[in-house]
Parts: sequence; structure tokens; C-alpha cells
Amino acid sequence: MFTIDTLSNKVLSSVEVGKRPWGIALSRDGKTLYSANGPSNDVAVVDLATNTVTHRVKAGTGPWGVIALGR
Repeated sequence: MFTIDTLSNKVLSSVEVGKRPWGIALSRDGKTLYSANGPSNDVAVVDLATNTVTHRVKAGTGPWGVIALGR
């Protein structure tokens, strides 16, 4: 996954979330990104302040989407 400056279209940073991320969701507060990684069979949880994967959650076979619900 890449962080892109939309004004300049330049890549600012990247983080390896897993094989072929098929779907992503952003937490309501904008601090966490969730990436469904099909061939990796997991969902990566990314802390956007540090741009690191903090957790990997097993998600069956070939997850292709994720929804972030919150209050």
C-alpha cells in the first residue's frame, strides 16, 4: 500500500500489507487502515501514524473486502 500526496501525485511512503490487497477500509477516526489480502488469507491492520502493520487477522480463504464499523 502507498501513501500518496494528492497535490503533487508523489509517493510519500509505503507499507507491505500482504499479497494482493483486494479491499481496504479506513477507521472512522482515520487512524487505522484495514486491508483484506486475498492470497494471504488475512486482514492487515495498519497504524497510519507509524505506517506499520500492527496485527494480522486470519480471514478464511481469499478475503476480498472489509468494512470498518465504529462509533
